Amino acid sequence: MVGFAEHVAGKTVLIAAAGCAAGVVLAQGLARAGAQVIVIDREDRRCQALARLVPGRIETLALDVLRPSVCARLGALWGQTPIDLLIHLQPLRMAARLGAVTMGIAGLSRALRPGLQAGQGRSLIVNAVPCAGAGAAERACRLGLDHLGGYLVQEAGGAQPVHTLRLMRAEGPRRGTTAALSVVLEPAIFLGFAPGGEGGVQSSCVTVCAACD
Repeated sequence: MVGFAEHVAGKTVLIAAAGCAAGVVLAQGLARAGAQVIVIDREDRRCQALARLVPGRIETLALDVLRPSVCARLGALWGQTPIDLLIHLQPLRMAARLGAVTMGIAGLSRALRPGLQAGQGRSLIVNAVPCAGAGAAERACRLGLDHLGGYLVQEAGGAQPVHTLRLMRAEGPRRGTTAALSVVLEPAIFLGFAPGGEGGVQSSCVTVCAACD
């Protein structure tokens, strides 16, 4: 998958709800590979911390992407400026609000659809596999998020690919959260930028294991 990193340079990547460990890994990795990264999070201090990882390559927007009015306003301001990849980290960052997360991802995807269409871009939803002992509501919401990408593709008439990357807690010695989540970078690059060609897969769900707490 490393070979696909060459497709990242010069691309525009938005990362929603970036103020989490996966946001650190993805923002830093994509920026170092040459992408222009815009991180979005409700906490400005987290955005600024991300921007300092790769100065000049990471821009910030302090916004709450679970609020429909905020998503709509961002979409109106963004317009048809091309987007190559939109990454949704809301299922990790706001794990206690998965119902709102589902609606928020759909709303932000619709709001930024003109930009994604202009850039012939893709979206990537990063979800988590429920841990043993998770309640019925969490399991149902996580399952729904696994299928959300396919429904968004249908809603957009099949013109905008949406892939899902699922994180599963691996057995074995635990590592620091950010170090463990380094495994998300290569599959994210593959799903976001690997050449698809005409009639390529428009929606997929890939699971990776991370040995983190």
